[in-house]
Amino acid sequence: MPRHLHPSRKTFSRFASRHAFQFGLPNVSTALIQQSDDSPVYFTRVNSLLRQQVLGTAKGVNIKSDAFRFQVLPRAKWADTDFSRNSVLFLVPDDALGDCVGMTLFLKALRLRYPSIRIGVLNSGAASDIFALVPDIEIYQLFISAKQLARFDHVIDLSEMEGWKDIATMPVNPEEALCEAFDIPLSPLPPRKVGAGPEMRIGIVPMASSPLRTLPIDLVCKITTFLDQKNTRITIVLNAYQGVMKAYKAALGDFESENVRMIDGFKTIGDLVNFVSEQDYMVVADSGPAHITKLFQTPGLGIYSSASANILQGRHQNLQSWQSDFVGPHCAAPCGLAKVRATADGKIGCMGSLNLSAAELGQLPQKSDPALAIAMVTDHPVPCVVQLHQQAPDILEKLKTDLNLS
Repeated sequence: MPRHLHPSRKTFSRFASRHAFQFGLPNVSTALIQQSDDSPVYFTRVNSLLRQQVLGTAKGVNIKSDAFRFQVLPRAKWADTDFSRNSVLFLVPDDALGDCVGMTLFLKALRLRYPSIRIGVLNSGAASDIFALVPDIEIYQLFISAKQLARFDHVIDLSEMEGWKDIATMPVNPEEALCEAFDIPLSPLPPRKVGAGPEMRIGIVPMASSPLRTLPIDLVCKITTFLDQKNTRITIVLNAYQGVMKAYKAALGDFESENVRMIDGFKTIGDLVNFVSEQDYMVVADSGPAHITKLFQTPGLGIYSSASANILQGRHQNLQSWQSDFVGPHCAAPCGLAKVRATADGKIGCMGSLNLSAAELGQLPQKSDPALAIAMVTDHPVPCVVQLHQQAPDILEKLKTDLNLS
């Protein structure tokens, strides 16, 4: 092993299979399905769906180790390495859409800096369709074979980026952080352009993966009604993969207008990406689709509560931003939390909802509470989300100005 390499942070399962196999996630485009290639061994993350639900009971599969670590290029070497005419495999830390959009934008900048570089990503998971927007990229959703691995000159573990271990609770901007870490310039951005007019297509995506960031129902109704009156074509996109979706949808109710349609979500992330690319304007919560707009510079309005709009949007100005300005005795928005937290005695919420200081909150909840989750996105939102409801008149005025609607 070269002296400058060291083991990856995450462990992988090393396995062999006597039979040919293929695997693809249900929410990823079928064009990205992976197939075996008669390699002697294959590698997958220990906690991946493939390892947890398939390999343990698959006939002809032999798990050789659950403690394999790739030998990776250390963080200190990223900026000093010339990747011209090199092939680089990036280990993706997680498949959260916003994080993977940032990594995709970084990879596009890396391709501009090194036009002849060959890029692969491993463990791209549900975000595989996002990475597929990088030309000529090799995508390994959940596993890679020994033959495929041997074709790469370098393996880089992106979880070594500063701040990644805290990204679930304290958001960072992967695009800018990674470009800085590799000492490469950011890719150029076109100027913001809003093509306002009658029958323009407007997508509204109000749900996020956390109650701290999902938009209040009354606000969504007011925005939809306002835009409907302006003869726009509105699509409200929910998230069928979230357990609170049905309750949120029921609380929204029906919009009796031919201009408004509501869909439960998309089968694949690729379908969502295509939808965002086709819209003239987006109104989004602090969620994956808000980040996806960066890929196409789709104009719109991003509405933020607990997390900082400035950090999450970074240099991208395609979205106008609105930040909750809640101030309470124990916190002020944006507090930096991306997800709810739990106390030692099992109470779940945030500083504002529990009337506790940040020091009195522990880690992420270890078990789900469906009833509480539903309540937090319908009847009892956290204070910084309630504040968005109270700011509705000003938010509508901002929309009116941005879209040049009389």
